[in-house]
Amino acid sequence: MVNAVNPDVYNPYIGYKLDPGEPGLSNSVPASLSILRVAAHEAGNINQFKSQAIKNGGVVIYTDIDLHFQKRGGFLAAVAGKSKAVILYKKENVISKPQENELPIPENEQEIENKIQQNVEKEIEKIKMQIMQETDPEKITKLLQKLQTLELLRNSASSLNAEFFLGLELDLSA
Repeated sequence: MVNAVNPDVYNPYIGYKLDPGEPGLSNSVPASLSILRVAAHEAGNINQFKSQAIKNGGVVIYTDIDLHFQKRGGFLAAVAGKSKAVILYKKENVISKPQENELPIPENEQEIENKIQQNVEKEIEKIKMQIMQETDPEKITKLLQKLQTLELLRNSASSLNAEFFLGLELDLSA
């Protein structure tokens, strides 16, 4: 008798579930094609993020796709995926007259950059303290997203023109 490989055991079909409210079909595919299937689906999600950003006047500055792998049959198969995009939106009516209790906007670019850096650092410290005191997981997640945005601002403000960040709002979409 010849040793034969059963294709159903060597290359099993993998079923996928979509996220709630996510468009598309949840088709099954063989393990050998799973990476292609999951990567294509997540790339479609990234395209949706980009088109949504364009419709709302934003710019996508970062995208990421994570694939989760497991051994299925004779193959390393993609069993899940996650896509993320960071979108930059410009706020309207940013510059206004200073209130009585506000300081006037400095004229020097270096002063502007220093002031932004100081404000960002203060806000980062404030959020870190809130995270340490918070017990609600949802609030912690929101605070972590805000912290990530501020750290991105802090790290980018020194390499870019500081005025660029005046009035911009980052939106993390996952």
